[in-house]
Amino acid sequence: MTLGQPYIQTVASGSLIEDLASAEIKPMLLLQDETIRSFQGDILQYLKHIDGLCDVYNEGFSYTLVVYHSSADSSTNSSARLNKPPRCEVVYTGQSISDNRHLPSGPYFLHGSNIHQAWRLYPDELDAFIFGLIPDDVFEPRRFQPLGILAADGIKKEIAVPSRLYHQASRERPLSGARTGLKDIFRVEGVQTTMMSLSYTELYGPETESADYVKWLLKLGAVIVGKTKMTQFASSDEPTDQWIDFHCPVNPRGDRYQSPSGSSSGAAAALAGYPWLDQSIAGDSAGSIRAPATCNGLYSLRPSLNSTSMTGIVVNSPLFDVVGLFSRTLGNLHDVASHTLELSPAPVHFPTRILYPLDFFPHSNAKHQAMVDDFISALERFLGTNRVEFSIAERWSQCPPEEAKGKSLKEYLPKLSVITSQSAFWAMCRDYYQGFNEFRSKYKATYGKQPYVGPVVRYRWGIGEAVTDDEYHTFTEELRVFRKWFDDNIMSTSDESLSDAVMLMPYGSANPKYRDAPNEAPSSTHTIGEKFISPVLGMPQLMPYHSRVSGELEHRPIATTLVGAKDKHTHPLNDLMLINLAMAVFKKESWPTSISTGRYMYEVGDNVRNVALHIST
Repeated sequence: MTLGQPYIQTVASGSLIEDLASAEIKPMLLLQDETIRSFQGDILQYLKHIDGLCDVYNEGFSYTLVVYHSSADSSTNSSARLNKPPRCEVVYTGQSISDNRHLPSGPYFLHGSNIHQAWRLYPDELDAFIFGLIPDDVFEPRRFQPLGILAADGIKKEIAVPSRLYHQASRERPLSGARTGLKDIFRVEGVQTTMMSLSYTELYGPETESADYVKWLLKLGAVIVGKTKMTQFASSDEPTDQWIDFHCPVNPRGDRYQSPSGSSSGAAAALAGYPWLDQSIAGDSAGSIRAPATCNGLYSLRPSLNSTSMTGIVVNSPLFDVVGLFSRTLGNLHDVASHTLELSPAPVHFPTRILYPLDFFPHSNAKHQAMVDDFISALERFLGTNRVEFSIAERWSQCPPEEAKGKSLKEYLPKLSVITSQSAFWAMCRDYYQGFNEFRSKYKATYGKQPYVGPVVRYRWGIGEAVTDDEYHTFTEELRVFRKWFDDNIMSTSDESLSDAVMLMPYGSANPKYRDAPNEAPSSTHTIGEKFISPVLGMPQLMPYHSRVSGELEHRPIATTLVGAKDKHTHPLNDLMLINLAMAVFKKESWPTSISTGRYMYEVGDNVRNVALHIST
């Protein structure tokens, strides 16, 4: 990872009482009285302390000190109490800084008498961001502007991040300072929503209001550092021949030539590759969170439907779309989910059944299946129960719903490649097509032609356009029947844990997917499959493969997913239960609950999971 360069915020955060005539911009270190007292005036010790905490600070900031006095009593002869660094000049500010805004100790820039926040620029080496974001007001961010700075090589974009010393988590602002990447489906006031379409950006200007979820993130203290790339109109494009208007981000895992999947490609790649980024927020309708989590080796949560407001978020289908979360630690995933989604605290007790659907298992890849079995064994040991092997299709045949009129599950929800097939995919395509009616008609009226869309979007819109109102009603009614039947006959809720069972589901493939390999033509997705069973918690593991790019033995992330029962409460409980269950199992087995950035997710070990154990001492 390339070390970033300092960046000065253009809007002043405060000023000195003294009027300094110089217009020179120079780095400075602001010291609160409480900081001086805490370190007994030993500034050298304080500098050692922040050196490991703040990636913005460097030695140059210590050459000029600005002491901020919180009271008149503390301003008396403060310089005598300071053990100053070499080449240091002290400037006293008096009792207050302009605008009455609290400035915490840390690195800043001094421009004349004005004090500006110091941020750091990092090159977007993975091409994961569309652009970085800078708030118009660092204290109360509401409106943003894109950061149009290139790295020294003139190729990579720069992403600016603030000093971690400016923020301290509190009960009111639990996400204070959390550096956040935001998928481009979220509207952000002041900047364009591109949808990764040149036609879309040609037609629409900057947004006038942020999405409700973005406003909530900002209120909780999150720092939105940029908008991350995704597939065009959040479809399922694969690199490279399906990425037309923009280039696909780089997957940092293994040989760096594997597909990052989609649609939340940039959100996943950035978090998997950049240690300076804390979390990525995206969305999921039919795998947009879970597929990139698997390919880029991250924890992810596709939460329950209707777990947060979707106002201001561009969706594929209101039937399926949710806000989705990526994280490198299960603990952080829990924190972000519990604070930003409308969820209730997790129940005390865990489920008592482990469901193992033979409709999807075992994997055709024996090594992949061995890893799944290893995790299931750990889950069985923790819950004190054995997996229950069953078939969804057979269970349906034993107790079909009345509405099915004797049809088998395959007949009721078939996987066919014709418009008349009854599938969740066609219902989603209908919503997907109609959701962009205004865009297509406005573009045609403005430019006298149809907007360009890539092959996957073209395929899905073609299906959606052909679905009639009656067919759409039939599809959604069949989905309602299936969901109710599934709730009643497969996974029900209990008073203690809500979900009486947890179901394992596969996701992704252990086989490498090179970004230079030609893609097959777009196709439909099975209703009863890994993409349409949710909510899902992705649990990454390692899968070895021999890379034809680097010529070395590489490790490809694989995942096992957990599915909880549909929650009947206003604020779902099963989402956090799934995260807690995963954490508990991992800790009992001494498996790491944190993921590293870069080539490897974990320290490589000699076992079926290829992951070194972390034995607690």
